[in-house]
Amino acid sequence: MRMQLSGENQKMKAKKLLEKFGLYDRRNQLVRGFSKGMKQRLILCMALINEPAILFLDEPTSGLDVESAKLIREMIMELNDAGTTVFLTTHNMEEANKLCDRIAIINHGKIAAIDTPENLRMKSSGLQSIEVSFDYLVNMDDLTKIPCIKQVKKMGDKIKLYTSVPGEALNCIIDYARSHDLKIISLNTLAPSLEEVFLKLTQTKDEG
Repeated sequence: MRMQLSGENQKMKAKKLLEKFGLYDRRNQLVRGFSKGMKQRLILCMALINEPAILFLDEPTSGLDVESAKLIREMIMELNDAGTTVFLTTHNMEEANKLCDRIAIINHGKIAAIDTPENLRMKSSGLQSIEVSFDYLVNMDDLTKIPCIKQVKKMGDKIKLYTSVPGEALNCIIDYARSHDLKIISLNTLAPSLEEVFLKLTQTKDEG
């Protein structure tokens, strides 16, 4: 149900929203002179003027400067905490992970999966990985020959090894380091990122 505000109440609400979004000092200026971030903040102000129970946002932070994007994300979280249901579309997987209670991954107009961010990651067990760095450069081909490793990627000074059995893979990596007289600088097991889950799900559907 949409809340209808009287003229005076609308003015007060508009003032509060403009102040919250850092736009009140620009209230008498033409919108055509605003930056993209300012225009996006103004659009959100307009959407919130009647305090909607449900809010649909399409890529609200796309192409924005860091400050504007941060402000809009914080406002979305505040609205949701206050009871507003927010439907958000985004290609930013990190943003989806931070803002959303449930995520629907859409591929060619159809829902490929829908669940909480954490459940989506945990269901993709084959995407678990280990991030390791050694004190010397290693032969990447040697690492690909480890039986429980599915894929190896160099990530800066670290190496990311994908596996479905991280415990076994850890033992293999330690054995490899010992046999090659290498010192392990850092070693971490990682759950799959939402970006990796998205790519796996959409590629699987395409291939099917």
